[in-house]
Amino acid sequence: IPSFASAQQPEAVSLEQAIEIAKQNHPRLKIAANAIRQAKATRGEIVEAAPTSFSYSWGQLNGENKQDKELAFEQSLGSLLTPFYKNALVSRQVKTSTYYRRMVEKEVIAEVKRAWAYYQYAFHLCALYKEQIEWAGRLRKASQLRYEQGDITLLERNMSSTLVADLQTRLSQAEEELQLATRRFSWTCYSDSPLLPMDTTLVLFPARVAEIAPSDIHLNYFRSVADEKKAMLRIERSRFFPELSVGYVRQKIAPLSGLDSWMVGISFPVLFFPQHSRVRQAKIDSYIARTEAESNIRQLNNKVEELSVALRKEGEHIRYYTTGALPEAEALLKSATVQFKENETDITQFVQSLNAAREIRRGYIEAVYAYNISALELELYSR
Repeated sequence: IPSFASAQQPEAVSLEQAIEIAKQNHPRLKIAANAIRQAKATRGEIVEAAPTSFSYSWGQLNGENKQDKELAFEQSLGSLLTPFYKNALVSRQVKTSTYYRRMVEKEVIAEVKRAWAYYQYAFHLCALYKEQIEWAGRLRKASQLRYEQGDITLLERNMSSTLVADLQTRLSQAEEELQLATRRFSWTCYSDSPLLPMDTTLVLFPARVAEIAPSDIHLNYFRSVADEKKAMLRIERSRFFPELSVGYVRQKIAPLSGLDSWMVGISFPVLFFPQHSRVRQAKIDSYIARTEAESNIRQLNNKVEELSVALRKEGEHIRYYTTGALPEAEALLKSATVQFKENETDITQFVQSLNAAREIRRGYIEAVYAYNISALELELYSR
């Protein structure tokens, strides 16, 4: 997590800019990119060529002459099938690493959007309590004046003071949450300097619920991991194939010199039990990986379906507020204000109206936050 001086002024950035900053700086993306390069670098290990064997002999090699000489080398070429399957494994590992990086990129984008939505939530919560404190402050002044004129009791006057104290406590907690949201936004982007969302408008993230399908990136990653294990199984099976070797011998056997000969050899294990054991282990690993992939795919499908249902419910909740609750809260507050100014309502009723309007608006802020979280989660796990 980056660290920076608290006195440094935050830089206001758009959501698109924040995402780009996170893509450049996030360590998970850097690790995933290096994993791709690491997978590609293993191509040099495809051919398992044993060290070349050289030997030089002299003395009485053949006949009575003790000045015979012989130069020989031998090279094992290994199995001809194993390099083919190892190359297939490396190609699959590169694809797996590529799918993983793209999956991590989607997760990083979701993290930034989650931090952005959390900041909007905390910001508007603070704004709500600040506005309510202004209302409560005017109420307290009016209550004091009415109390001095003998129109209300001491209990009613103290009710307005209690309301102000309660709202100030709520505002203090909301401001702490806003500070946390600001720091979390910078941490999520892994920025060396503090960042701040440029737009504080409380808006809904775009989302579509109809014809939602699971993310191809996640599906490809799950399947590719299982295919890696299957490729490893093919490699182990290929080791039953005999290994080839070639050799060359040059001799000088007096009185003859310049005697050349070539050798082609084949080798295979007499006892197959160790390799059979490795094949069985690879087969079990392949089965486990395939089962895990099927389980992950099923969980992904279920998660997408659950998020789709949750998003539809959150959408209905938002419509409830925008079409009914918020206009009613606004009308309730205006009516209570007019009645209070004209002395047609008492302090208790006005405080109740103020609290009811505040709770409706706070519920809308929380509903927007919940909707945005569901929307970005659905975007993460779907196409």
